[in-house]
Amino acid sequence: MVHEASSTRTLISYSHDSEEHRETIRRFAERLRRAGVDAWIDQFEEHNPPESWPDWMRREIEKSDFVIVVITQNYVHRFNRDTGPGVGSGVRWEGALITAELYHSRRERAKFIPVVLRTEDASLIPSPLNLTTWFVIGETGEEDIARLVRVLLRDPGELPSELGIPNTAPGTSFHFDGIQSSPDVDKAFGVAAGGDTQGAISQLDALLQDVYGDERAYILFLQGVLHHKIGEVTQAVACFNRVIETSGHTGLLESAVQRLQVLHAEFEAHFGENGPVTAATNWLQNVKRGKKRDVWKRLTRELRLTLAQDWIIANEGHPNLAPYDREELAEALSARKPTHPLGKHCLRSKLEVIQHHYRRWNIEGWGAAGNPRRIGLDYELVVMAPADEGILVTRDGELLSIYPILMRKIGPDWMVANFTAAYPIPGWPPSYEEIPAPMLQFARFVTDTEAADPSPTEK
Repeated sequence: MVHEASSTRTLISYSHDSEEHRETIRRFAERLRRAGVDAWIDQFEEHNPPESWPDWMRREIEKSDFVIVVITQNYVHRFNRDTGPGVGSGVRWEGALITAELYHSRRERAKFIPVVLRTEDASLIPSPLNLTTWFVIGETGEEDIARLVRVLLRDPGELPSELGIPNTAPGTSFHFDGIQSSPDVDKAFGVAAGGDTQGAISQLDALLQDVYGDERAYILFLQGVLHHKIGEVTQAVACFNRVIETSGHTGLLESAVQRLQVLHAEFEAHFGENGPVTAATNWLQNVKRGKKRDVWKRLTRELRLTLAQDWIIANEGHPNLAPYDREELAEALSARKPTHPLGKHCLRSKLEVIQHHYRRWNIEGWGAAGNPRRIGLDYELVVMAPADEGILVTRDGELLSIYPILMRKIGPDWMVANFTAAYPIPGWPPSYEEIPAPMLQFARFVTDTEAADPSPTEK
């Protein structure tokens, strides 16, 4: 029985590693179709091939709601263009198209979904795809794909029985030989599926009081998965470490170690030398030192343009601006290294406003608060807050003043995209699109009114 396809079209991008791998992908695509997903692969078109496969790929990526990217070692080499001319050209074309769309689209952040054949292959997922949720489909394409199907269908509803799994099952990679999942555990995951992940964690916590051994370790593992899902990386690490300390179950130990490796990679990507925290800290130090040109060139083009437009509007009555067309002037002032005669005045004015905005911050007393806060595939939110020897501090009964800094990865570099959790939109006047609260996951930190200004403006 084939279920009627959903309105969400899904393209599967993969490398032709072998005939067995092609068969795995075909079987996977057919399973998605039986589940109601409008899934497409190139094999469905081979009986009537298009005149140009690159054009077909471009059209399919453009019209698809989702693109599933099947990650293998060969796919990564070709995606990164590490192969010779003519080798794996299909993936090379798709990789270029996917990368271009990721870096030029501000709104499509959940379109590209990486999947792997085995959990241990998650480390192969290339940037910028490695900042989003990934799924395991199995080497034969027959793993538990319920969670992926729910994402693709957007409205989970009742999953078809052909998938061979109950709707209450914990999901991908959560079944371990010799450990039986109790109805109470499945009920907790039903709560998580309904959107209340914290409630699910609390229910699992209550179950810990009455279980021991590997069953207890299993519940701790599931709690770690849920903590990771909502961005609570520290709590997730603690859960997986407890699994390793208390369990002798081979499958649980291997999965906990693998997930810890992923979490440590996330921490390193966020806090490490080449991460957004270091970039934001270095930028703030330049703000404090008054290095206006270094401050300016580390802003994204969109932010520089909005600040230039804001400065022009604030000074539009000044005679020095009268000879210039404001569109051309804004473009000239927003250059990374502006050479326009008014550039030094704009940069000096903006630096003063930015310095006032960040006047409380200092390298000794402040630090990056909490966990990595990924927003899509190329944005992260760095939250600077008062700290004492690396520990965030606040007085009893007081809100914690913070400085959220939106960072964007452009090529290999992290740039400052805004001074709060909002995307800058150039215009006359410039405006800002606030990032939805569920994407931010920093509800425990509350900004004061001044720190929450969308952008430093002329006073």
